[in-house]
Amino acid sequence: MKKFIISIAILLTGTAAVYAQGTTFGIKSGHLKYETQTSGGIQYNEVWFDDYGKLRKQHDQIQLEGMGNYHTEVLFRDGKSYTQAWIDDEKKNEAKETDAGSGGLNLVDPDDAYLKERKIERLGTEEVFGKTCTIYSFKTKSLLRTISNKIWVWQGITLKMETKGALGANNLMVVTAFEENVSIPASTFDLPAIVK
Repeated sequence: MKKFIISIAILLTGTAAVYAQGTTFGIKSGHLKYETQTSGGIQYNEVWFDDYGKLRKQHDQIQLEGMGNYHTEVLFRDGKSYTQAWIDDEKKNEAKETDAGSGGLNLVDPDDAYLKERKIERLGTEEVFGKTCTIYSFKTKSLLRTISNKIWVWQGITLKMETKGALGANNLMVVTAFEENVSIPASTFDLPAIVK
């Protein structure tokens, strides 16, 4: 169980670094579904975005053995993030509000200076889900451990991600569905009630 929880923390750290507020995309809107192989099982992720990423919502679902499905949902808008977490059908319309900051990566077409400043290495290109992606690698910290991240990016959008961390907590996230420039209902980005 400890290994599984560490896997979740590692994956969420890497995902947050990729999809933090401030991230911009090269297309106006999209809806993506991902499947993530973790050390503890499979995680499902879904992302909706509009206005080139200024409005973004991410939903993660992890099956916890003996406990049911654990969900997290993060809405990014107006420089804030709104996080909700629940088990199975216990979702409430309340969230924790935090300042999202501007720590997101902008990988639409970064120059060498931008990458060097953030200690990101460009490794080449590879096709993922029919898109020619640029591969980047970088390190993040999670639970006082260093995590190695490798991401495959098209138009600023991560289509594949590998994370390698401590205690064999390795994860592989791959896009399984991608609709680009689709109409996203405005209600997708409605603010939940706020818990301060």
